Amino acid sequence: MHAGAQLALSLAGLVAAVLAAVPFLPPFANEWLLLGIGIALLVPLHLATLVRAVAVGLRDMRFASNKANQWRALRALPRRVQAALVGAGLAGAFLVTGAFWDDSGLQRVESVRGHYSAIDTSAPDRRRVPITRGQYEELRKDEQRIAFAAFGLFAAGGGGLTLLFGKLDSWAGRP
Repeated sequence: MHAGAQLALSLAGLVAAVLAAVPFLPPFANEWLLLGIGIALLVPLHLATLVRAVAVGLRDMRFASNKANQWRALRALPRRVQAALVGAGLAGAFLVTGAFWDDSGLQRVESVRGHYSAIDTSAPDRRRVPITRGQYEELRKDEQRIAFAAFGLFAAGGGGLTLLFGKLDSWAGRP
């Protein structure tokens, strides 16, 4: 259940990142509130993973720290779980890097009373330039895509580690 909750949060983050990448959808209204809630749910789960890792290490440090045993534990997970972890990693990496998105060289700064501006990162002086509301919303969606995808990757990584340490814990101390 512990890893399932982490992987469910990962799926939610990756779905939000995909929605932020869809061209004709508006950006999320309160993305930082959504991410804050997700992080508030994820932190205790990751702390529990850390406690599980320490417990496995204290139980049998030599066994738990052996890379061959860790690899064997990952390979012992069901194929569907392995595929889900690899899929979440690949999707998150693709969404974070934005390999196929157009990089305009603009970085969203602020919106003040209907006037939108951005920093032109392609110019040597990195000056502020006025932009349209449409450009502003696209920059905002790009930031949301990256933030939600990074959250999804972080959650998937924690879920994978939870599964790894759970498997190692069940094997530790056996002859």
